[in-house]
Amino acid sequence: MRECDNLIDSLVYYIRGTVANYQTDDKSTENCACILHNLSYQIESELPQHYTRDFRESRQNLAPDPKALGCFASRSAKITEHLERQRPLLEEKANPHGIEWLWSPITIRMYLSLVACSVRHYTQEAAVGALQNITAGNQEMTEAIAFTIVQRENGLQHIKKVLEEGESDVKRTAISLIRNLSRYQELHPAIVNQVLPEVVAMLPNDDTDLPSEVTTSLCQILINLSQSDMKNVKAIVNQGGLRRIINISNADNGYGSSRAAQAACVLLQVIWKHTDLHGALKRSGFKKSDFINARTTRVVNSR
Repeated sequence: MRECDNLIDSLVYYIRGTVANYQTDDKSTENCACILHNLSYQIESELPQHYTRDFRESRQNLAPDPKALGCFASRSAKITEHLERQRPLLEEKANPHGIEWLWSPITIRMYLSLVACSVRHYTQEAAVGALQNITAGNQEMTEAIAFTIVQRENGLQHIKKVLEEGESDVKRTAISLIRNLSRYQELHPAIVNQVLPEVVAMLPNDDTDLPSEVTTSLCQILINLSQSDMKNVKAIVNQGGLRRIINISNADNGYGSSRAAQAACVLLQVIWKHTDLHGALKRSGFKKSDFINARTTRVVNSR
């Protein structure tokens, strides 16, 4: 279907028209969004190699000249590297065609517009799901898509709205999207500032209130954030998430620890590695054994 002439072009054209006319709640828009959601599944692994090669070459052509350094060569090189890591954004292409629409910045903006404007449950879920699909890989293009969503398009403001007001299925898909975005340390400040309270609020009181895969994704987001900066750990604790994480880590599904409980165990050990927080954690009533115990150690050693 991805190779069908003008199919993707037509789907995008229709949705962009309804977005422009403030008519995002019609059934046809929902159908088009759902088809695009399906077509974006595993797009990275199934993408023809020449697209990946062309993208890598365009990134190399746009990269700053490493010889163009200032008087302080070492410092200039670090600044250049930092800027490249901060903004590996997608190149704007005025006239995408066919499969190129699936990762175009134009389409990303279209999905975010659907999230912001449509009140239809399945339309929102399809739009967020498409963004989740195209950020699910590990190649350079996926990274550029993630940075484009957060840094260029300020997409987290729309995801925050979904977490606050969306249906449960849409929220779950949004959590999967945030999990993908949280793999990039440079995006952590935006994630913490814009959606961390909603992420922590979704943590269940134990491992039974949510599907295990959702709780696992929530814990994985917090693991990624906690590994990169002690300030992020402080923010998680200040949001009141620690007791819930401990409860999840102690859950038993009858066959041993679930994936969610295992993820919570890893998260607790990651948090305890920040030794500067030990005093504050103890003053808040937590003990070392809440973080380092037979269960958490067994899980970490088994990975």
